[in-house]
Amino acid sequence: MKRLTTQFLLHKISTAKISLESFFITLIIFGIPLNFYKNRFYDDSWTVGEWLISYAGGFVRRGLPGEIIHFISSKYLISPILLVWISSLLALVSLAALLFHFCSNLFAKSFLLSQLVILAPISDDYFVRKDTLIVLLYGLALLTLKQLHQKKINKISAVLTVNFISMIAIFSHESYGIWALPSLVFILYLFELSKKRTFFQSSLYAILFLIPSFFSFILCWLFKGGVEQSLIIHQSWQSLRDILPSVIALNENQPTGAIAAIGWGNSQVFTSTLISQFNLNIFWHPAMWLLTIFIVMRLFIGKQKDFNQKGKRFVICFQLLSFLPMFLFTDIGRWIFMWITSSALLFSFLFQTFGIREILLHSSRLKGAKMLSKIVPEFSSIKVYNRMLLFVGVPHCCWSFGRYIVSNPIGFTVKNIIFYFKVLFS
Repeated sequence: MKRLTTQFLLHKISTAKISLESFFITLIIFGIPLNFYKNRFYDDSWTVGEWLISYAGGFVRRGLPGEIIHFISSKYLISPILLVWISSLLALVSLAALLFHFCSNLFAKSFLLSQLVILAPISDDYFVRKDTLIVLLYGLALLTLKQLHQKKINKISAVLTVNFISMIAIFSHESYGIWALPSLVFILYLFELSKKRTFFQSSLYAILFLIPSFFSFILCWLFKGGVEQSLIIHQSWQSLRDILPSVIALNENQPTGAIAAIGWGNSQVFTSTLISQFNLNIFWHPAMWLLTIFIVMRLFIGKQKDFNQKGKRFVICFQLLSFLPMFLFTDIGRWIFMWITSSALLFSFLFQTFGIREILLHSSRLKGAKMLSKIVPEFSSIKVYNRMLLFVGVPHCCWSFGRYIVSNPIGFTVKNIIFYFKVLFS
């Protein structure tokens, strides 16, 4: 009897499986302190530095969060790094709550928690950047439009709120104007079309409603900043050296990273594009990104064949058309996170507001998205889907085998083990 009991227990242990959801949640919880530890100095100029762009030298693109952080730090003597950490954490938690509010019935929880969505910025070290905040603001704009549909707020309040949210997003990072405004115009167009307006009237009203957001977007391109302004921003943080941890960078005469990039000219920007890397010797680089994008689209569509997959194909391809200009730059993994997450929010909003049949009706009219959707098949089985979700890696930039390994859940697990082992035994 004892032997049978032992064999039974051993069998249970050997066949026990940790769910993907639990695995991803564990990685998220343990990955956040790792990200904070890696981004704890002013010297982390592409992560912390992105938050610290401000209006110290006048209006520049991406300066709104940094201006707020500088004001709070100066007035209350709170470390800017701590404020950056708090902002990053609140943005992630709020985005996760919004995703599950919108998407939990339409997407697998394992997908929403995976390295394509919530885990994405944590697993490849861009959690301490504005990406999560920008997608969160897009989700809040959709939530506002959902309340308009449910008649919880009136039209004027909804339009003003959506513009206010979008302007905050644009002044935080102008990329919002490229990938978010087209879908917001499309949604407002659908609202107007439902009132029996003509195509021209619906389109015109939709664009006019978002004039403040479009104007903000143009301002960011016209007054993007220069070398002198980036230097003044750097000097403004030097005045807070007593509460701003730094190894070397704060004592340097010139800024680095995101603050320095404010003063970049077109020639410097071009060196950061995928086109500049496109030659026969390293053709594998853009080729691997194309393969990654293809696999990610399949994972978005889902693991079971159902009626909603046609709608998901349309939405993911519609958003892809908006994100194409972003994919010219080398931080493609970051844009993939924003593309996939915003697409999940957009599909769920359209499904809950207009229904799947309305989505499919309009998908047939957008030929570009319809053509793309034909080449994206679903997975043959749940087992294959889960394996792919477990082993796919999406480096935030500069595709390489090493970055691919570290950015997938298995590699990131090993990275976490090494980190905590060093912390505990150093």
